[in-house]
Amino acid sequence: MMTRMRAVTLIACVAALMSTGCGRFTIRSWVKVIPATSGGTLTTDALAGAVFHIDRLQGGFLGTIVLDTRTLPGPVNGTVSVDDVRILGAAEGVINTICIWKAPNVVSDGTINLDILGGSGSTTIDLNVRATAYIADLLGVPPADISQSATFPLNGVGIAQLLNAAVTGSADGLFATSAEFVGNTVILDAPATFTLHLDVTNDSVAPVFDADLYPKCQPHFAEAGFDLFYGVNSKGSYLLANGIDHPKPPTIIKLADLGATPGTPLKITRVGTWNELTELRDGNETKVGAVFSSTNEIKKDNQRNRIPGAIDAGTNVTTVAYLKCLIFPICTTVPTDIAQDFAVTNGATLTVPAGAQYLFVAPLSDAGIWGDNSGFGLGVSLEANP
Repeated sequence: MMTRMRAVTLIACVAALMSTGCGRFTIRSWVKVIPATSGGTLTTDALAGAVFHIDRLQGGFLGTIVLDTRTLPGPVNGTVSVDDVRILGAAEGVINTICIWKAPNVVSDGTINLDILGGSGSTTIDLNVRATAYIADLLGVPPADISQSATFPLNGVGIAQLLNAAVTGSADGLFATSAEFVGNTVILDAPATFTLHLDVTNDSVAPVFDADLYPKCQPHFAEAGFDLFYGVNSKGSYLLANGIDHPKPPTIIKLADLGATPGTPLKITRVGTWNELTELRDGNETKVGAVFSSTNEIKKDNQRNRIPGAIDAGTNVTTVAYLKCLIFPICTTVPTDIAQDFAVTNGATLTVPAGAQYLFVAPLSDAGIWGDNSGFGLGVSLEANP
C-alpha cells in the first residue's frame, strides 16, 4: 500500500508541473567558479595603472533559492539568499592573491524568475562582500567593502531538467551560468579595480582550494564563520535497501578538506528538511544519520554492512527494519541497523575517531524507503574545532 501511494503521489506531482505545481520548494547549493573558463584583471593606480591578470579562480557562493511552484505552468518566482562567499584567485607579480568573502552581518539576497516551459530565466542578487589582495594584507591595508547587483542568466532550466533532478535527487548542474563582477578596492593607498568573468555551476560539495593559495585567504573567509555546508541527497542511503527500493549513494565528505583529523572535535549541524514523497515542495522530515570511515568505499545496497571502513564514534542510532514477504502474510523482518552510525538530526558534536578519513551522511527514513524521497534543501554544516 505504501509503495502504491508513493507512486500515485509521484504521478500527481509530475502532472502538477503542467498545472498548479506543488508549493514552497527550496534548493540549497554551492554555486562554484569553473577555473578553466573564468578569469579577471586587477588595475591599480599605485603602479601607474598597471594591469595584473588573475587566474586560478576558485570557490563560489552558497545560495538558497526558495520557489513557489504553485504558479506552474506559468513563470515561477522566488527569492535567493547568499549564505557564504569564498572566492580566491592568483594574480601576477606583487599582488599575489585576491580574496573575496561575504561581508559579516550584512544580508546578500535577491530574486529569481524561471520560465520552466520556455527553459529560460534569470536571478538578480545584491551581493555584499569584502575583498583584498595579499599585498594589502602585508602592508596592513584594511579590506574593501563592496556592494554590487549581479544578474545571472538561467537558461536551459526546463521541465526535462527539473524532472531529471527530481528523479536523481540532485540539483547539481541545474544552474550553469556566467556573470561579470567589478569591484573597487585600495592597494598601496591608491584606488584599484578588479574585473572578474565568472563561469559557474552549482553542486552540493563545498569548494576545495589550492594549498598554496588558501592559507592567504582562510582568515578572511572565517569572518563569516568557520563552518562549511555540504548538500545531502534526500534519496541517498548507506543502509541495506529494501528489494523494491533504489536509493542513491550517500554524501561522502573528505575530513581533510575541513582540516579535521583524528582527535579533532567536529560539530555537525543538520540544515533543511526533506520529503518522503516525490513532490516539488519542501517536506518536514529531519532525520539524518552519519558514519565515520577509514575509506570512501561503499558496497552495493543489497548488503547490510555497506561501509567496510566504518568506525564507531561512541554513539549510535537505531534504523528501521523492513518486511520481506514471499507471499503476504508470510513475511520476515529484515534488519538494516549498523553499529557505527549516529544521529545528526538535532546536531552532534563529537571527536573524530582514530583512523577516520571520511564522513558518510544520509537521511534516515521511517518508512525504510529512500528511492522516492525528494527535496534539494537538505544538508549538513560542518565545523572542525568549534
